[in-house]
Amino acid sequence: MKIFILWIIPFVIFASGQSMSVSDTLYFERADKQPLKLKYPQKARMNQLSKIDEEKAKSIIKELTQQETQSIKLTTSGKYLIYNASTRNYNLVINALDGTLIQKESK
Repeated sequence: MKIFILWIIPFVIFASGQSMSVSDTLYFERADKQPLKLKYPQKARMNQLSKIDEEKAKSIIKELTQQETQSIKLTTSGKYLIYNASTRNYNLVINALDGTLIQKESK
């Protein structure tokens, strides 16, 4: 049993894709705690860091679900830069740095 657990750990660790650097993660954590700070610089930095643009994310979603995207939003979640998206039947989370699917759940 120990061997199985040790064998599966690398797959669990690398399943979520690429993460942001420590400095970028700290930048977004500090920005979220300042309520009066303008969100424009934060959004601009998110767009600059994302390697997958919104159109590419929409095509990934269409490929995974065979449905059109109803809404999509670029945001952060911990050390990940993600697209929160929804279709008619699914809510999805796509990694904005490498395009991997992090979460797919039915509505």
